[in-house]
Amino acid sequence: MRVRDLPLSTDLRDHYESQGVEELYPPQVAAVESGVAEGKNLVAAIPTASGKTFIAELAMLTAGGPALYIVPLRALAREKYETFSALPGVDVGISTGDFDSPAEDLAAFDVVVATSEKVDSAIRNGAEWIGDLACVVVDEVHLLGAEGRGPTLEVTLANL
Repeated sequence: MRVRDLPLSTDLRDHYESQGVEELYPPQVAAVESGVAEGKNLVAAIPTASGKTFIAELAMLTAGGPALYIVPLRALAREKYETFSALPGVDVGISTGDFDSPAEDLAAFDVVVATSEKVDSAIRNGAEWIGDLACVVVDEVHLLGAEGRGPTLEVTLANL
């Protein structure tokens, strides 16, 4: 399957092709065939460098509304913020312990990258943008069982 076959804008397809992404990897094809670009739920448990970020981007870009990308660490949040900010026509916000957009400002973004603690706080404080989400992606979801961060992530996902 080619990027040109995906339900993305011409600008996005051109962007991916300019980055050398023309053909999808088999796990990415499986995600498309499973309906990731049609709003279906998906768990992508595949090895490093097999295309999970692209699958997440495809889910967020085709969701038909704002998306939330949850990460466990501030450094990963910053990395994903920069990655998603490079996508043409996509406005990205970030909410972590050290780099924050005010809660009400986050409603203006197409994609919000946030740590699970910040999402938990937004939910508990009644942030209205949470109710408008069309897609939620959880990076490192296996941390549900981890001491310390696991319970916060579990409660956050249950609340979402």
